[in-house]
Amino acid sequence: MKEFLGRRVPVWVLFLVAVSLLAGGALATYSAWAFRPPAILASDGESLNTQVVNSVSLKEQVVLMSLGIQGIDHKKQNSQFLGVDIPGSERASFLQYSFTAKLGIEGKDVKVTQTGDHQFQMSVPRFIFIGRADERFELIVEDNGALSWVTPRIDAVEMANRVLNDQAQDAYISSNRELLVAQAQSFYGDIVKSIDPQAELTFRFAS
Repeated sequence: MKEFLGRRVPVWVLFLVAVSLLAGGALATYSAWAFRPPAILASDGESLNTQVVNSVSLKEQVVLMSLGIQGIDHKKQNSQFLGVDIPGSERASFLQYSFTAKLGIEGKDVKVTQTGDHQFQMSVPRFIFIGRADERFELIVEDNGALSWVTPRIDAVEMANRVLNDQAQDAYISSNRELLVAQAQSFYGDIVKSIDPQAELTFRFAS
């Protein structure tokens, strides 16, 4: 042993040993990568899809559009005697109103389905009237006949409720459906593409 340690080792022997060690390490690294289970290679795609689904699954109502509403509503009524209108008994009221209507969807009802590689289908529920803000109602004119005291007064609150009833809300949505569709596509498109820039989306809207 002492004799071996005392001998001078040729340089070419040391070079061969070093090359062998480097080659062995590279082969081990390549083998570990090459034989990695396919499930690990697929995990990135699955994780990406999960992120997309979680991002669009909002639990609250989503306001897609704030719509400025203003107008004048009027109501007229009179009294009758034996089915005949009493002259001069008419009452007429004119109510001026303005408010901001908030239109959108229920975020929890939006569904996203993967249809292919980087391809998703968004199912969007029906549009709804979410709420209103900046309300202003003002009775601007009352036109009463000489015998209007025999006719019940017109309820301004009832007039305001008529402006905001379900039928009126449906009309606001119907007249702005194209803008709501465009806003929904833009809103959810931005969310998905921020996660997967290669994503292609198709939309299906409830009637």
